[in-house]
Amino acid sequence: MTPDTRHADRSGEQGWALARLIGLHDGMRNDLALLRRAVAAATRDGAEADAAAAALDDLSIRQPGWSLRTYCAEFCGFVHEHHSVEDAMVFPALLQQQGVKDPELRKVIDKLSADHRVLTGYLDEVERALGALPGDEAARERAAAAVARLSERLQAHLDFE
Repeated sequence: MTPDTRHADRSGEQGWALARLIGLHDGMRNDLALLRRAVAAATRDGAEADAAAAALDDLSIRQPGWSLRTYCAEFCGFVHEHHSVEDAMVFPALLQQQGVKDPELRKVIDKLSADHRVLTGYLDEVERALGALPGDEAARERAAAAVARLSERLQAHLDFE
């Protein structure tokens, strides 16, 4: 797996906080790509479970006993927590510091916060759908579709942010 580093070259243009945020977002993109690959392998048919397990072997933090559901729960939990921190601390600090200087900032932050609320539903949907695996063909289709929807929305959100 080739890590997503398309934003890494921008870190020198900004302060350490923005560089860290960009790094976190690139990590989320990489983790989301891994989730898509693992779910695709697990949902094609029941015989591809080994391919899904192999995709999870790419994780440096993987421990024995990890599964697709465990990975999904960790990933979704991380995204939820990341958005909670942005909403509770990062965005209010930005508004306090830059809000007077940049009146458009409020609109951007409002959009990002609204995205966070929408993404919560997509993350929860993915966790429920993966909880039903291996299941029948309909369950596998629901899981693949849920991950595709999350991927599309989260990628767009990260690109905007």
